[in-house]
Amino acid sequence: MAPPPNVCLVHVLRTLCDDAFFAIASTARLDGDMLRSLAKRRAPVIQSTARGARPDLLDQWDGWIEHLSVAIAPIQPPRWLAMAGVVDEGLSLEHGARGVRSLFTSKPSEKDIARVRSFGAFVSRALASVLGATGTFNTEARSQRGCFVASLGLPEEEHRALAAEEPVPADKLEVPEGLPPRLARAVLRGAFFAAMLEGVDPREEQAVMTIGKKTGLAPEEITAAHSDARGRIEAARAFGGPAVDAIRYVLEGDKEVSDKLAVAAARLTLPMNHRTEAITAVNVGGKVVLAKKWPVDKRQRDAVLGLAWIAALRSDPSLVQRIALAARHDAVAADLGDDDAGRDARRTIELFLDEELGAVVPLVPQPMS
Repeated sequence: MAPPPNVCLVHVLRTLCDDAFFAIASTARLDGDMLRSLAKRRAPVIQSTARGARPDLLDQWDGWIEHLSVAIAPIQPPRWLAMAGVVDEGLSLEHGARGVRSLFTSKPSEKDIARVRSFGAFVSRALASVLGATGTFNTEARSQRGCFVASLGLPEEEHRALAAEEPVPADKLEVPEGLPPRLARAVLRGAFFAAMLEGVDPREEQAVMTIGKKTGLAPEEITAAHSDARGRIEAARAFGGPAVDAIRYVLEGDKEVSDKLAVAAARLTLPMNHRTEAITAVNVGGKVVLAKKWPVDKRQRDAVLGLAWIAALRSDPSLVQRIALAARHDAVAADLGDDDAGRDARRTIELFLDEELGAVVPLVPQPMS
């Protein structure tokens, strides 16, 4: 009889799978190099898990998405993060030192710290003013703001204080001196995206318009920001639907795990006002029928298949189970338009997991003889 698997390694596997699940769902990309970069930034967590510490898993949702938002910030900020474009513009200390300074140290300069502190606080307040424009600041809004503030990489005390602020009306916002036009445009794109997350509300859109005027953007730039945000919403819908269905189809025989991961995928891929249908389908429990209803491009297809295979491997299935899961995975690939794409996605995921698990084996406590 084979010995039971090492508990610490099982916890490492689940940590790696949950991290990869977050990365693929949040970026709509299956990219082995991106997964390795994230694992490198998460190395202290993964190594401590290998030594027996409590794993950082999606089961602890609020803390988990903040931790992963920080880790992925300099790689590619999450698509569901309203102000992802702001982080992409370099407004995060997680990017480390910039320019010539990066040749000598990884630490950001005092100038960069002051820049992130000033502009980051403004962006956080602008985001809160939009999300709170209806008179309520719900859990989803607090999570959006919290993940953005965490992505700034500020010291813990400043992070907590900024994340605890109550929203102020958009017309009361103070725009910091020297806000670059490029950053102002990114703020407005993010503000429009935030306003669209729960559907269109005139109060939220008015808050965005006020912010646009305060930052001095021209009317055509405000219009362009609105169009960009609308495109992001539509792209999220196009990826989220097949992602949720693929997980449910591949894991059909394990309802508890399937439901948990399908809902997690919905929360990471679909805007709030588009999740209801997907989560209702999960709750009702009807079977997913493959009927070629999702038109996807290659990048979306690869990401959907990568996400579904990560979901399948999270529970460390036996060889026999993996063969059955792979057959269902191949069926999803064929339904999405490429019979061979499932095999390729599995290869990318399994190579990543093999490398990362192999690297931590020496750290795992061995059972007493």
